[in-house]
Amino acid sequence: MRKISSLVLALAGAWVGAAQAQYADAVVAYAPGSGFNPAFTNAAAALGEPSRVNPFGEATDPFNPPYGTNQIVSVGAGGSLTVHLATPATSDPLHPFGLDLLVFGHAGFTITNNDYSGGGLTDGSLFDHNLGGTRVSVSADGLTYYALNPAVAPTVDGWFPTDGAGQFTLPVDPALTGGDFAGQGLAGIRARYAGSGGGAGFALAWAQDSQGHSVALPRASFVRVEVLSGKAEIDAVAVVAARPTFAESFAQDPRADGWRVFGDTNLFQWEATNHDLRVTWDSAQPNSYFYHPLGTVLTRQDDFALDFDLRLDDVIGGAYSNKPSTFSLTLGFQDFAEATSPEFLRGTGTNSPDLVEFGYFPDTGFGATVWPGVWSTNSALNYNGSTDYTTIALPTGIMMHVSLSYAASNQTLVTTITTNGIVFGPIGAVKLSTNFTEFHVDTVAIPSYSDAGQDPQYAGSLLAHGVVANLAVLVPPPPVRDLGLSVTNGLAQARFNARTNWVYTLQRTTDWRTWSDVTAPEAGPTGPWTLADTNAPSARAFYRVRATRP
Repeated sequence: MRKISSLVLALAGAWVGAAQAQYADAVVAYAPGSGFNPAFTNAAAALGEPSRVNPFGEATDPFNPPYGTNQIVSVGAGGSLTVHLATPATSDPLHPFGLDLLVFGHAGFTITNNDYSGGGLTDGSLFDHNLGGTRVSVSADGLTYYALNPAVAPTVDGWFPTDGAGQFTLPVDPALTGGDFAGQGLAGIRARYAGSGGGAGFALAWAQDSQGHSVALPRASFVRVEVLSGKAEIDAVAVVAARPTFAESFAQDPRADGWRVFGDTNLFQWEATNHDLRVTWDSAQPNSYFYHPLGTVLTRQDDFALDFDLRLDDVIGGAYSNKPSTFSLTLGFQDFAEATSPEFLRGTGTNSPDLVEFGYFPDTGFGATVWPGVWSTNSALNYNGSTDYTTIALPTGIMMHVSLSYAASNQTLVTTITTNGIVFGPIGAVKLSTNFTEFHVDTVAIPSYSDAGQDPQYAGSLLAHGVVANLAVLVPPPPVRDLGLSVTNGLAQARFNARTNWVYTLQRTTDWRTWSDVTAPEAGPTGPWTLADTNAPSARAFYRVRATRP
């Protein structure tokens, strides 16, 4: 099996936790209380991300909340639900609205115009929401819990109803009230959600001890929801997304921030005045990329995300007469070594391995298509049928915000596009099919792909101009963190925080030219780990940890 490797020298880094799914992954305790709905007692329904579809396969939205027996769990008065978070919630004042944690319920907006066919309007009131009170408590260790200040904490299973088209790790503005939604339909609600998937938002800064005194709690891995009165249905508990691994505002020359160009440099021009990157996508030119290394390798076992603003000033499919079909305009993740190989041909469909991309195919007679694509290490496109792509034309001259988010928990790539805060689409989610193998990507790139190598009978081409701005990337932390070396009785030990789905080898050199393995490759755990050299070197030696992805 091919491996992509990352060499990590003895450099210290901050421990920030393993990046797994952003949701609850285990039920610690469940007590239904009194007055609960006996049809919904499957506590495991609260695990994983909120429900994007209802039991009939219809998309959930603020008018159509989740209601399946495997989607929500009911908690009555005196009852509680305690869950463990796969990724700890962290107290971060830079999180949107200062919120660190989201709890999703079953409530929905009331339709007041009796239009249930898609044109429903609300007066801002809710149905099936909790009319009583709740208390949310958090804990770092599962032993000591701190209640979140009830004076500011919202009621669970109330605001804000779930929207399956939104981002479940992005909170809604908590200042919004029912009056802000009065008279609105789905588009108006989503405009106010501003890309969020809903949920009640909580901050760890609200933590208090039993005397009501504030407690500094930097992180929490356990969440307890207690129903004091009434009844609450719970669908999921989510952690607000961490700040980006890196963000590029283009306020200064991006080349000073690690960005580079491969290929035709004229296709990418930084605009100092407008704080954006002017891009030409020209398939008549060689493969060219404006790119930034990630510093790690992503596979289907990782959570990651990419956000960017995109404005298309003009876009022409079949731009060249000898290649009249459509061709892709993309932005996303790649394996840089493979993407810069002479054998890499995006247009053939069989020579472009290891890609996770937002893709747009302009209309050449069969309709414009948005098609987020995932390509395996053997150049196979992940394909589930027509649900993978959306027949829709992107606007020109309008700034769009595009968000790609891949979750390892359900092996799904979710794409959202908003214009002026209003969801454009929605765009179909792409789930890895059962026969999909693996991908390895290590670079984020704005590509202008060559149209070379296509079958002349079906060849396509592209010429487009536009700008990219406000790009942000969120990836898991490096596979080796907090690396330290100690020597006991002449034998070296490397201690570090490891991650699952990586294989580690301790290596040694005495001349900085030749490195030798001193341990066999071993799959790492999540958390602290030690690799030891069991044979003392004959001279002074230096060590490093080599991390590879299987």
